Amino acid sequence: MSSFRHVRMSFLAVFTLCLIVALASCSKKDVVQDEPAFGASGDNSGAAAGNEGAVGTGGAGDAGTPSGDLRTAFFAYDSYALRGDAREALKYNANWLKEHGSATVQVEGHCDERGTTEYNLALGERRANAAKDYLQKLGITASRITVISYGEERPSDPGHDESAWAKNRRAAFVLLSQ
Repeated sequence: MSSFRHVRMSFLAVFTLCLIVALASCSKKDVVQDEPAFGASGDNSGAAAGNEGAVGTGGAGDAGTPSGDLRTAFFAYDSYALRGDAREALKYNANWLKEHGSATVQVEGHCDERGTTEYNLALGERRANAAKDYLQKLGITASRITVISYGEERPSDPGHDESAWAKNRRAAFVLLSQ
């Protein structure tokens, strides 16, 4: 009987250890930011050196016309924090929207291909909402801005390296009406 009890206790110890390791691996990532940001972020490690936070133009949505007049805000890896250069792109867009008082836009949230479909759709939505919230703080009414997330489904660059991924982590703008 004592050998059965010993096996049972050993099994419980191994099971408990495995459970602890599994739970520890699911812990929240540390926040790493190298400049003040608007919004929130996850782990910024592994962010692209070249295009991170840079600006571009247009979007790829079906709802309206990609606008060469509006800039795209780019994000760090696994983050929806607005870095300085993304905020500058959004300030430019806010000024454009103020000059075109009847224009409405859709903000498309996009991600790179890493992560699950569900996670990337949620992150894309957080990116689009971070851009919308910032535009509202700059005086653009919420009724002029809609958001949608495409997650990883509409990459700007179909490549499978950091350079391509950096171009795909973005909030793009589509002109719905002018």
